[in-house]
Amino acid sequence: MSIRIATFNVENLLRRFQPERDRRTGSWVPDPAVGLYDHESEAEARLIERAFQVGVSDDQRQLTAQAIRDTNADVVALQEVDDLRALRYFHDRYLRRAVDEPYEHFALLEGNDSRGIEVAAMSRRGLPIRVMSHASLTYRDLQLYNDDLRRWGAREDDRVFKRDCLEVEVDVSGRLLTLFVCHFKSMGDGRDKTMPIRRAEARAVRRLIEDKYGPDCAGANWLVLGDLNDYREKVRLLREPDGRLRGAVEQAAATGLDPLFADHFAVNLVERLRPAERWTHYYAEERELAQLDYILASPGLARANPHARPEIVRHGLPYRVPMEDLAGEGTPIRRYPRIGFDRPKASDHCPVVVALDIPDDGRIRA
Repeated sequence: MSIRIATFNVENLLRRFQPERDRRTGSWVPDPAVGLYDHESEAEARLIERAFQVGVSDDQRQLTAQAIRDTNADVVALQEVDDLRALRYFHDRYLRRAVDEPYEHFALLEGNDSRGIEVAAMSRRGLPIRVMSHASLTYRDLQLYNDDLRRWGAREDDRVFKRDCLEVEVDVSGRLLTLFVCHFKSMGDGRDKTMPIRRAEARAVRRLIEDKYGPDCAGANWLVLGDLNDYREKVRLLREPDGRLRGAVEQAAATGLDPLFADHFAVNLVERLRPAERWTHYYAEERELAQLDYILASPGLARANPHARPEIVRHGLPYRVPMEDLAGEGTPIRRYPRIGFDRPKASDHCPVVVALDIPDDGRIRA
């Protein structure tokens, strides 16, 4: 049986107002549209910002729903979801109106993120799921503590996953497929500085897979997917003398994801696309495109699907992402109606989806 699996960082699917704060001082940073105007007090400005956020979020969630619709996925791994109530409300009031076939099974367990943004999963009828959180695991539990973590400031009894590694078992016509849904530590404090944290998370995911499947893990049916917040290569955008934009592919010497690729442990299915087609995120400050969102397959599952090529849905990106320049003159670029220069948008990430045939690896869901 063929099944379509997607991952999507939906960017702050919240049901609470969360104002932006300065990283150093913690003070409130007004939304640009609100801060542009004078107000009698900060309290008044915050009330206006709340009202403004409602309008912006309505547009964004309609666009988020369209992006998920275009994946046509049977199972969707999600990142940056507030809670199960927010996910179900989004599905019932936005997504259900966009898709031909609604989703029936939903899973989200509270993780470790200080902002309360969680990883989640949902699947269609006939694809029941069973989930387990690994949010409570510590460096000590998995014997991962090292000097790099100590220099970062981590302690041995700190939790490994900055959000969670949500283990999701999917029953695909009696054949078991296991998803390890992750959202690794961001690069917000600097890529090199935060790399030890992501590397420990990657080691932890690998350890979980090895412990679950033992010596046969290479042949088992599993995927690691989600926003892993690091790249193996990036596309730097350069302006030619004639004004045209060119993408220069640069390989990364090291990455926080290396433990998942060492000894050919996992296969990055997105690398079946051309290098210039692999990006899922645009970093405007450095004018860089990179793959931050992954679907990593076991070697056995990848071999069973030699022609499976992921699709990256970019129609929900804002106009500040220079897709027209990259595509070349005369190449049509489709964006959803109501997309803005910076907002509204579906997300700052692109959903990634792939269709896979699930082979019989001898494991049948109990």
